[in-house]
Amino acid sequence: MSTTELELKPLVVDLFQQLGLYTQASNIANDHNNTDLNTLGLSRLLKKHQIGFSVTNNTAKNLHLSIHPFLVIPQNEPGFIVRRQGHVFEALTGNQWQSIDLTQLNDTAYIFLIESLPTTRKNVNAFAAHMSKRTKWYRPVFWLSLLSSITGLAVPFFTMAVYDRVIGGQSPAILPSIALGGLLAVGILISTRLARAQILSTTSNRFSRDLSEITFYRLLHMPLMVLSRVGISNHIARMRNAEKVRMLLSGPGGGGLVDLPFTLIALFAIMFLSGWLVLVPIGMLMLYYLVMQVLNKYVQAASPTISGEYQNAMSELSKNLLQLKAAGDTEAWQTKFIRQSRENSRQNFLYAKRNGLNAAVAHSLSLFTALITVFTGIFLVLDQTISPGALIACVMMIWRITGPAQLAFSSKQKFTMMDIAVKQFDRFMQASTEQSELRLDTPDNTKAPSLAFQHLTLRYKAEGEAALSGVTFDVEPGELVAIIGPNACGKSTLLLSALGVLEAQAGFVTLNGKNLKQYDTEIFRHWAAYSPSQPDIFPGTLAENIRIAKPKASDKEIIDALIKAGGESFFNSINNDLSVDLLGENNAMLSAIEGSYINLARAIIKQSPLMLLDEPLPHRNPLSKATLIETLLNLKGKSTVLFTSHDQELIQHADKVIVLDKGAVVYAGPIPDKATEASKKSDTTESPSTVAMQESPTNG
Repeated sequence: MSTTELELKPLVVDLFQQLGLYTQASNIANDHNNTDLNTLGLSRLLKKHQIGFSVTNNTAKNLHLSIHPFLVIPQNEPGFIVRRQGHVFEALTGNQWQSIDLTQLNDTAYIFLIESLPTTRKNVNAFAAHMSKRTKWYRPVFWLSLLSSITGLAVPFFTMAVYDRVIGGQSPAILPSIALGGLLAVGILISTRLARAQILSTTSNRFSRDLSEITFYRLLHMPLMVLSRVGISNHIARMRNAEKVRMLLSGPGGGGLVDLPFTLIALFAIMFLSGWLVLVPIGMLMLYYLVMQVLNKYVQAASPTISGEYQNAMSELSKNLLQLKAAGDTEAWQTKFIRQSRENSRQNFLYAKRNGLNAAVAHSLSLFTALITVFTGIFLVLDQTISPGALIACVMMIWRITGPAQLAFSSKQKFTMMDIAVKQFDRFMQASTEQSELRLDTPDNTKAPSLAFQHLTLRYKAEGEAALSGVTFDVEPGELVAIIGPNACGKSTLLLSALGVLEAQAGFVTLNGKNLKQYDTEIFRHWAAYSPSQPDIFPGTLAENIRIAKPKASDKEIIDALIKAGGESFFNSINNDLSVDLLGENNAMLSAIEGSYINLARAIIKQSPLMLLDEPLPHRNPLSKATLIETLLNLKGKSTVLFTSHDQELIQHADKVIVLDKGAVVYAGPIPDKATEASKKSDTTESPSTVAMQESPTNG
């Protein structure tokens, strides 16, 4: 696309203003991360601000139904904003609206059609709303299914004609013409089935993709506290629900279910050929329904109940393999897994056996329907009410009725799973995300911020101990603040609260006098720098891992950040190679220290005015420690830095120290001098330095 990246951002700001979303427009204008906005970034931006849209071209009929201004981005020309006035379209040029003929646009132009604006009311039928956007497939599938159902009657009618006219009428001369007509009908049948299968497969895969993208996007924007309570296995299950949609519509099963309503054509054909003989398949369908209802209850009673526990055991193994091997207690875990595996196999065998019985009974009922039709039809033939050819044709058409019916009943489990998946998706879409129209402020990128914690109280579980309890203290701009205390006293939780990842149940955090909940979460976390205590290594090279924090960072910036993090010796050990694969065959066992270099480099490369460092010195060598201390001292006044640590030397360089114990602030202020410490040795409350000296080197 030739529309330059710099041209698109002001155009989007103007669009939001035309939509009446002035706060959102200001948010976009102040977001320095969107200076290189492109069409993909525009799509993400509209999703972020909860604006419903579709991307179409100038031939779309729904352009004449648009009620909001929309964006047109031609292939080789600057983009512009368009609105509909009656049957006329107008483009915004400067501050004036002028008529425009959209039919003159090239078909390759992108048209971002705005369908809905942000609303606080949650859509309780989110699945149906997304499904309605794929309505284009309904009509072709309907007409193709109708045509294939009609042409599918060709074989029974051809057989009837052969028996009644060729054999019974002794007229072999008409056989070629009948055969030609039958071949033509079969050719049409095959063509329509192939075309329908392609449409169903394409639609189901696209819809599955859309649901996966929506679910993944929403998971990324939900509060961490909500996600942690639900558990990762449930999030994976949500992603897999989209696959159930694809499985329902695609493949031979999907085609059979689509054919089910068109069995009426076969019933009408039987009624036309044999009169009241049609009552036989109708009666058998009723019996079929009653028998299948009973059998389905019998099958569902054996539905496996240990599958979730069995899958969780597999997940536990992948997460805790190192701890299990280190503890040498693999035998107990293996015994537990074998028990679960046996029970899972037993339950699945019983369920499969009952499913097999279900399929056998369904097939038997289909055969029974054909036999009763033949037996009843013989009397009609003998009574000369119908011809032998008509009876044979009716029996052949019986299979066109019982086949889809059998498939429908055997697919009841799929329908049940689909219904559960739809309800889960609708409930999931009603859950609140972090982003809202009330969180659109952007932080000041030009100076170090001040922070204030006001009576912050946070619990991970309602019945558990408070991780933070009434935490209150202030941080001045540019200060270097050490947060210390015993293990599990809430240090990491405090940093995550300052980052806005964890939201407290009571109290609040302010940044430059504004509540943290007023800031745009995405922009704020792009702006702030955070280094966790545990190393986070992603598949890819060293450069790619550090560029997660700053995608456009140069190689020089990456190397400088790694050295400032104290990782020069690590960088030398990999031959100064930024392209080394960190999770490759030769580097899969990076130590926690080497991983922490990468964590710190990600934080440093941002050059953020706010830095939150969780345990930046885990067992460092003296040279690395000296380098990092020098880096932190150089940041004084330029960035507000909060760090947790057990390292006495590092703590001594802090402007202020916060001592936590059981989630509460024991002390907040400058580090007392040695004379003050000596005079307070007899006090019950230990000084920050004493607390730091007594702590374990393990982070808590």
